[in-house]
Amino acid sequence: MDIKTLLDNLHDEVSCPVCMTTFTQPKQLPCLHSFCLHCLAGIQRNSGRHDVITCPECRQESQVPGGNLKDLPTNFRINSLLDVLAIRECSSTGVKCRNCDKRTVQSFYCFQCCAFWCEECITLHNLLRENKEHRVLALKDFEDRDIEDVMKRPAFCSRQGHEKKKLKFFCVKCEETVCSSCVVTAHDGHVKVLLEEAANEKKSLVMSTIESNKAKAQRMRNKILKLDESSHNIEANVAKVKRSAQQFAESMIAVIEAKKQEIFNEADHEAQQSLERLRIQRIEMEQKPCHDCMAGGTSAVTSVVDLQGCNGSGLVEGMQKYVQSINCMGRGWKT
Repeated sequence: MDIKTLLDNLHDEVSCPVCMTTFTQPKQLPCLHSFCLHCLAGIQRNSGRHDVITCPECRQESQVPGGNLKDLPTNFRINSLLDVLAIRECSSTGVKCRNCDKRTVQSFYCFQCCAFWCEECITLHNLLRENKEHRVLALKDFEDRDIEDVMKRPAFCSRQGHEKKKLKFFCVKCEETVCSSCVVTAHDGHVKVLLEEAANEKKSLVMSTIESNKAKAQRMRNKILKLDESSHNIEANVAKVKRSAQQFAESMIAVIEAKKQEIFNEADHEAQQSLERLRIQRIEMEQKPCHDCMAGGTSAVTSVVDLQGCNGSGLVEGMQKYVQSINCMGRGWKT
């Protein structure tokens, strides 16, 4: 994280996730989550256990060294950020002097002591021979590069009586950083290496793990991309099949509709022809019997009249037969 981004998010970086206020005595658990010492004490008190504490962030259980939370590693990075916050807000809130506890805006910072001093106490600080090489700077003169130097402050031992001792070694057996006093006391006889050497080794291990995980993540992303591609192809094929089916169905419907219309037209045409023939037959049938009847009647009357003078009784008999024949013809029409 660059210095500008860090400064923009400074308040978030120095806020305890438990009490949501600025860290006081930040302690770091093995899971690398950090909390105020008094917040951890409250968690320990509520759990009823002193040898183990549960991280409120990840719920991982960690051993408490000797049952004393004060022996947990101090998070010096957060302490450095707290100093940076104090430097940035000094003009409005002032800073408390390490020696006399007086809070003032006219303060100084010693990069070797990693502490703030008021104007009076910094004079006494500078008079001491052991502080001759210390770098001191007024807070009002701080620039970004000075902030970066504050972030590089050394880490000091947290063991009682060793507070002024810098952590210079790493105990391989106990896997913890130790000072020169710890080397000859609590960690006497243990394999130890320089802190910088251990840090480089751990850094290489972390970087190797990161690269390995990056490779795994990339392989996983590639597999996911292939799955997405397969899913896309399946969806595209389904859409293609549906379009083909739709087009086929529409073409078949069009053919069926055309055939149906053709059958309808042919049926209508045949029906019209049949109806026309029937109509003509009907007219012919209606007209033919009447014509024959009328023609026959006229002929009969003429014949009868012609014979009238010859035989009167024959005339009457002929007329009766003619009427009977007409009646029979009429009954035939009705059927």
